[in-house]
Amino acid sequence: MSFDAVVIDERTLSRGSDAQHVEWDANIRELLAKIKDAVDHDAALHISVTEQHFVVEARSPRGNVLDSKTIPHELLSEHIIEYVDILRQIASAEGINQMEALDMAKKVTHDRAGRVLRRELRDFGFDHESMRKLFTLLLSLRVDTTRLVGIHTHRPIR
Repeated sequence: MSFDAVVIDERTLSRGSDAQHVEWDANIRELLAKIKDAVDHDAALHISVTEQHFVVEARSPRGNVLDSKTIPHELLSEHIIEYVDILRQIASAEGINQMEALDMAKKVTHDRAGRVLRRELRDFGFDHESMRKLFTLLLSLRVDTTRLVGIHTHRPIR
């Protein structure tokens, strides 16, 4: 069957602005498009954010936890800091060559974070592209990405 939902914990949802909710919904839709056929039974992916870590759970339609992994923030903090720093540089880039180089650096950082998540969540059976999408969601849950320029697309290289 499939993952049919991604659910964010109530505490995190209550702290988010309307703009963040729109961002999270878009990130969830993109993630669901990648993970919908990742498991052989119906499940929902639940994500909780605490001060120290993310908790990623696969839950049955009845709410039973099928699998659960804790991902310490420190595991992704280097990637998040680097990614946000690149986005800030993109916002002030002056030429196309600089923009393209920074955009490639953003992609490389995204790939590295995806590989980290794939290792941590290997029991979930997600592919690399799905983990890139999960990183985007986790990043947006930790950082207010609605205020960052250049977060949504990679530019084609000439």
